[in-house]
Amino acid sequence: MSDATAGPHQRSAQEAPLRVLSIGPTGSQPGGMASVVAELEAQNRLSATPVPLRVLDSGGIGPAPRRAVNFARALAATAAARADVAHLHVASRGSTWRKMAIAEVCARRGLPYGIHLHGAGYRDFLEALSPTAKRRVERFFGRAAYVVVLGRPWARLVADELHVPAAKVHVVHNGVADGAPPVTPWPAGRRKRVVLLGRLDEGKGVPELLRAFERLDAVPDVELVLAGAPADPGVVALVEEAVRARPGRITHAGLLPRTRAQELLHEAYLLALPSHAEGLPMVVIEAMSRGVPAVTTPVGAMEELVTHGSNGFLVQPRDVDGLAEHLLRLLGSEELRDSMARAAYETWVTGFDARTMYADIRALWQATAG
Repeated sequence: MSDATAGPHQRSAQEAPLRVLSIGPTGSQPGGMASVVAELEAQNRLSATPVPLRVLDSGGIGPAPRRAVNFARALAATAAARADVAHLHVASRGSTWRKMAIAEVCARRGLPYGIHLHGAGYRDFLEALSPTAKRRVERFFGRAAYVVVLGRPWARLVADELHVPAAKVHVVHNGVADGAPPVTPWPAGRRKRVVLLGRLDEGKGVPELLRAFERLDAVPDVELVLAGAPADPGVVALVEEAVRARPGRITHAGLLPRTRAQELLHEAYLLALPSHAEGLPMVVIEAMSRGVPAVTTPVGAMEELVTHGSNGFLVQPRDVDGLAEHLLRLLGSEELRDSMARAAYETWVTGFDARTMYADIRALWQATAG
């Protein structure tokens, strides 16, 4: 069958490898979802048999006019592109509604699509929907050829709330590729830098982290660096006030380019991410790939990554006392930090490498395309 007469996912032996549309953010944009896209692109390029992988910006980031234009372009490209499978990166709210529209275009042209669910707040999103809106989301998920989730809690969510058959649901952990051996033992005299990389808002636990850090004033040679998009003006104001109150102890680095953010992680003594909700955050995996332990929260699929007391610490969201206690434990013992650094790196090596993530997702593309 020639390419001119083949359906969107019917390929002859003479054709190029399967053609994939990745629809969501681009790999150059900020955020964890974009980091996943960047890793998939990189691994595809490194593959011995790379597939034609076209990334379409679905319009979730930037000023409203630009988002609208990008969304319209993504719809048009989905309708016209030669492809065998569409891989839809989905989070809550607008991301879901945009991908539902794109899924309708896929359905009309007979192009199978899969869903890659990233959203940390997806349960809350579903609970806030009207019955009619929720049925529309259920239909969107139900028509997908596969649903990728980041961990077991999300597998249960799509099965229980959206009635997706278990055979369609695939747990694929996020992964990163560019690890570096941990810095151990911690160099004598080097300042102990606590890093938060993420949106500056309440959901990332920034106010709690600032309050916990106030209790560490007696610990010498410690610095807190907060880097990320200024998502909440009120929280940004708290950060700026903390910087003024503790000059040299707290730094507001703003939104950093990806390469600088990775350098900052590699220089960190520990990562602090006291989030209220997460999927499976790339920043924790990136930190562990550099042998940097995390003090974070048991939300989303975090417990599939961080083992309390072994490769990091888990404290409950909004628990300022617990957060301060566990920060102090790590900052007060370089021996404990070094042990956790080695365990964090080993966790990355054995289960959260981007090559594994890419291989698992590519297998789904292949099975869907036939």
